[in-house]
Amino acid sequence: MHVTNLVTGTTPGVIHRNGNPPEWQTQWQQAVARFFEETPESAGPTPELTVLTWNSRPTKSLLERCLDRWGASYLTLGKQLPKWRPDMKVYLNAEALAQVTSEYVMALDADDVLVIAPLRRAIAEFESFGCEILFSGEKNSYPEVPYLADFERSIAESAYCHLNSGAWIGRTDACRRFFRDCLREHHHDLVAAHPAPHVLRDDQGLTRKTFRRYHPAARLDYHCRVFQSLYNAVPDTEVLIGGIARPRRPDEARARAGVAGTAV
Repeated sequence: MHVTNLVTGTTPGVIHRNGNPPEWQTQWQQAVARFFEETPESAGPTPELTVLTWNSRPTKSLLERCLDRWGASYLTLGKQLPKWRPDMKVYLNAEALAQVTSEYVMALDADDVLVIAPLRRAIAEFESFGCEILFSGEKNSYPEVPYLADFERSIAESAYCHLNSGAWIGRTDACRRFFRDCLREHHHDLVAAHPAPHVLRDDQGLTRKTFRRYHPAARLDYHCRVFQSLYNAVPDTEVLIGGIARPRRPDEARARAGVAGTAV
């Protein structure tokens, strides 16, 4: 199975149905079924990479089953928690990264992510960025905090200009420092700007604040070379799941997808 972004002309190996967009419901179900029906290509071990995910339930998540099919090893964080809260990601990340010994680490959300290409390819793509940490870029600014959104738009290279904390890859030592610093951030200004209880119980605002201080050592995957966020991405017109398609010219694809420059 292949995914093609018809705007960027890239074929990302990780797809993320973040935000549970309804326009992707049918195609996502089909993509999941197709993935588990196909025989994955031989990937080989990647001892230089540790994969992290988060799941407090006793049953395996979609991502865990996906990685099992690849024969990839991973660490599932949060099993000891009585109830899942997204803000625990920051603490779990910092704790786990203190023990990770591999050169690289990748972290992926559990319930809405598929890895459809060998993990070694993600490492190679990451290396081509020349940065220390690469986060998935998405079109939606969440939480809606003006100074964070303004900063991310000021450095944007595409409409996928906002950080998504549910998919990232980096050098372990840099990620260790990043999430140790992330623990020192607070929610006060986030909740003041976006006054909702779920903002206080989420990790993305804290991660975006830390990203602002770490850029450009930390970057976003603006052109979906590793990660493809599906939120606000138009099925078939902007992102095609199921096969390799002829990428349209950027101006043609943007016109059909309703994407103009870095607007979100």
